[in-house]
Amino acid sequence: MSKSIALGICADPGQASDIADNYDYIELSFSTVLSPLVEDSAFAEQMAMLKDLPLPARACNNFVAANVKVVGPDVDQDLVTRYVETGFARAEALGIERVVFGSGGARRVPEGFSRQAAWEQLVAFCRLCAERAYPGLVIAIEPLNRGECNIITSFGEGLRLARDVAAPSVGILADIYHLEVESEPVTVISEGADILSHVHLADSGRLYPGSGSYPLRELFALLHGHGYTGRASVECRWGEDFSHEASLAAAFLRTLL
Repeated sequence: MSKSIALGICADPGQASDIADNYDYIELSFSTVLSPLVEDSAFAEQMAMLKDLPLPARACNNFVAANVKVVGPDVDQDLVTRYVETGFARAEALGIERVVFGSGGARRVPEGFSRQAAWEQLVAFCRLCAERAYPGLVIAIEPLNRGECNIITSFGEGLRLARDVAAPSVGILADIYHLEVESEPVTVISEGADILSHVHLADSGRLYPGSGSYPLRELFALLHGHGYTGRASVECRWGEDFSHEASLAAAFLRTLL
């Protein structure tokens, strides 16, 4: 295991036993696994199971459910606040340190809606998250490719949002898949190295790292060059043998960590 960059994997809780020997932590789906809209009494059994996983949960992706809008004319601020507060309480109980704000469905700008107003809503949402964040939690803004969302679709745009929010608990995420789809060189992460909070890893075709030709070696050279000592999670599509491919990915990535 790496002493500088912790290696994780985005997976379901039921897959934790298959990967416990090869990864430092598991990255869970915030919206579905932590289920912020479910009452605590109904969530108690799930929480007990999550606390007993053979691999610690230290990050979450899929932050905001698509039906909990944070952009547009239909934002229900009370619902958004309750969602964040409940989810963060559960994340803190599990020891989650990174929550990834991709959430293309929740942040998509509706047709005809003001882009400036949408931007202001995103700033306000991230500031709400920063205000509710517990010690040790960082919300990592994830730029998504234009096929998945219509705002924050480049690293530079995500970086601008993070800097507009200007909160220590809000940073930027680098996802090599989205960089590649948008033809952004991995060197662009140098622009936000000071607030780079999380990394997502994949390879050609969004398959497992080590199976293709994405510039992963260059990415890790940049991370090391900037003194990055955070977390990096495999987030990819898997074939029929998840356990085997996850093991191959970990073996490859250990040579870069």
